[in-house]
Amino acid sequence: MDAAEWIAASSAGVAVLAAGFSWRQVRHARGQVAAAQEQVVVARQQLEHAEKAHREQNEPYVIVDIQPAGGPRRGLLVLIIENIGSTVARNVRITADPPLESALGDEYTTRLHRALERTFPMIPPGRRLEYTFDGPMRWENIELPTAYTFTVRCAGPFGQMEEQEYAVDFGTWVETLLPALPLKQVESNLDKICKELRSLVGVLEKSHAPAIREENERVMQEYRDRVAAQAAQRQGDDGTESGTMDEG
Repeated sequence: MDAAEWIAASSAGVAVLAAGFSWRQVRHARGQVAAAQEQVVVARQQLEHAEKAHREQNEPYVIVDIQPAGGPRRGLLVLIIENIGSTVARNVRITADPPLESALGDEYTTRLHRALERTFPMIPPGRRLEYTFDGPMRWENIELPTAYTFTVRCAGPFGQMEEQEYAVDFGTWVETLLPALPLKQVESNLDKICKELRSLVGVLEKSHAPAIREENERVMQEYRDRVAAQAAQRQGDDGTESGTMDEG
């Protein structure tokens, strides 16, 4: 093999080695590009999650529920509309399926319809609205539904929000209420009050016994004096009438 052939063979070898090196560089570069693209995708997802979290933390959340009332109104059911979010809810509209109907009568049913037919201009954070919905007689009227679906539409600081649906079925916890016992509870509370009053009266009588006796004696003495005065007046009147008759 002459020098020209050696040079040609060497050049070919160098070219093969350069091609292999270039191919490895290209493959490495492609890997870097793919990794960079994956990082971009991950960064975009993280940004989207951060924006979503920020949006959720700063959006209003208007919930609708039917709950048993507490305190003196125990035994009643109330319709609750409350903004549990951190910002103002605007242009709030609520619909119920099926339409609300109260066993308390047409007056309460009309009030509920008026409440849901209006558009609330705004409901501030923490604002809670309560409407009397029904009473213990609800459980006696099996024709009325116990399940409702409420749809809430409103706007927040980022514009119109997605519709929210709340499925409420108070028939599932009717056993936790005491539909027939509110009066019994009232009677029990009245009995406790009467016992406490009797006990208080007993304590007062013991602690103020001398004063009470003195007051009773004073009243009795005033009564005796009044009776005696009336008797003396009658005797005087009788004597006057007798003297007048004698002169005649």
